[in-house]
Amino acid sequence: MLSSIKQFYLPVLLMLGFAATVTSCQREVEGTLPDVVVPADPSVNDNEMVTGGVNGIVVDENNRPVAGATVRSGANTTTSDRYGVFHFRNINLSKANGAVKVEKNGYFTGYRTFVSVAGRINNVRIKMLPKANSGSFAASAGGTVNISGGAKLVMPVNAITDAVGMAYSGTVDVAMTWIDPSSADLPYTVMGDLRGITTAGAERGLSTYGMIGVELTGSSGQALKIASGKTAELTFPVPASLQASAPATIDLWHFDEATARWKQEGTATKTGNNYVAQVSHFSFWNCDAPFPLVDLCMSFKDDDGGALINAQVRIKRTVNGTYAYGRTDSAGNLCGKVPKNESLVLEVLDICNTVVHSQNIGPFSANTTLPVVTVTIPAANSLVITGTVTNCASANVTSGAAAIYLDGGHQYTVPVTNGTFSFSVMRCSSGTLNFSVLGVDYSTLQQSVPVSGSGTTGSVNVGTLQACGTSSVQYIELMIDGSPSNLASPPDYLNYNDSVYTGAYSHKSWVSGYRQNAGTVSAVQFSFLNNQVTGNNLPLTLASVSYGSSVFSNQIITSNPTVNITAFGPPLTGFVEGNFNIQMMFNTTPKNVVCNFRIRRN
Repeated sequence: MLSSIKQFYLPVLLMLGFAATVTSCQREVEGTLPDVVVPADPSVNDNEMVTGGVNGIVVDENNRPVAGATVRSGANTTTSDRYGVFHFRNINLSKANGAVKVEKNGYFTGYRTFVSVAGRINNVRIKMLPKANSGSFAASAGGTVNISGGAKLVMPVNAITDAVGMAYSGTVDVAMTWIDPSSADLPYTVMGDLRGITTAGAERGLSTYGMIGVELTGSSGQALKIASGKTAELTFPVPASLQASAPATIDLWHFDEATARWKQEGTATKTGNNYVAQVSHFSFWNCDAPFPLVDLCMSFKDDDGGALINAQVRIKRTVNGTYAYGRTDSAGNLCGKVPKNESLVLEVLDICNTVVHSQNIGPFSANTTLPVVTVTIPAANSLVITGTVTNCASANVTSGAAAIYLDGGHQYTVPVTNGTFSFSVMRCSSGTLNFSVLGVDYSTLQQSVPVSGSGTTGSVNVGTLQACGTSSVQYIELMIDGSPSNLASPPDYLNYNDSVYTGAYSHKSWVSGYRQNAGTVSAVQFSFLNNQVTGNNLPLTLASVSYGSSVFSNQIITSNPTVNITAFGPPLTGFVEGNFNIQMMFNTTPKNVVCNFRIRRN
């Protein structure tokens, strides 16, 4: 069981890494696995960029989808929709360390990082950590804050300043969280992934013995920090299942938010059942044992020879029982970094993290590609969702898709072949899985009424979805100084979502588009305030356009820019339509930007 062992992460190459988080890179095209050649101890270069994308899901501490979270990757920003889902397409990602940052009021900022491959879509799932007041003390007197699980902070007297270094003597509020290294949630809650950069600049996999995050604020809510020359004491509880393998002294690592990397800094000493460390600043701190890495590539199929798509894979180090995680791509392939020269156990999991397949692998002294792994899925874990999509003439759709939404914030787009679709879910072995399905005809750009269903095992046929009666046309049409550039779905990726917004308007709408084929405009994003009804002169709060090969603009120079909304449909089936006309600064050149759009409301 996950609750009895520590996890490590498979830092993703196409996806995997050893130390402790779930990051996945999903390929969207068929093909052979890439050849990977890595030096024995390569230097780290996070500045080499590739073009790729990210699919993600944000959930709260109760595994419920988080809507309206702000998600950033590089210069790109979007928000999670009502399913907690977000997407980026055709964006610049660090090849060595692609990153996603998630912000939501009441939660610590979440990060997920991964190794990026050009043209690939990285899949991530992020569980947000609640940020509440864990305790308070007077800065002039110092104090101790204890939280559930046994983590502890001890601050000396007169050791607090404000953000610019001025001495602070008032009340200090502490928000503090402990990440249990033996928890089943570790792959979703860890900051970044568990690859670390040593003081010598080398990249290592990390086996974690626990993490603590701390934020300090003053009586007016201002950010505070540890004064220069002072240190605070952190106590990391070590779960009973990890005591036997916990070394007397362990390397300490902090999460550098600027680079989204764990950085080696100091050590922690084992005292009783805890690690104790002195730290000079706050972020997330991590007690980890580093180890060298090699690259491993795998391909997974079921008993019928079909690719095992979007399946969760776990690899265990037999030396200490720690885990790494990955998720297969659209061809059933998975590549990532694993410990060098160690015996390992390869496992395939259902959506409840129950093992459905296990085999021994390794040790690997060099980069390796395994033979095809055939997985027999137990009947209790197998649910197949099938159906038929027809057009307005009741003929089978030959070019289309079924959009499937599962409980728990899972969203899939399944191709329709000769009118039919089939989607296999490695479900939990107990309970009922609820879902909704929407059929889309790409040829006529029509969509169906959504159908709800549920099932346990076997096969559930949702019947015939007639993609007719509602236009599925989605577009963002731009005119930049009289030059047209249009994005349309398919093939381009377009997305709309709402988030709760305080003030005169009750919601903030976000629209994003990413080009899949060649074109002048590669990406466009904008947001506006609304009351979920049609209306003119609604405030346009943000706009950004990636134009040509090197021009990017996010500066609106029109005073009080507005958007006109001509249609505002219901979630899932409805569309938001509108337009705006503004001036933007492209490098040093002002340009007129006219935009018309129609996007399905998620």
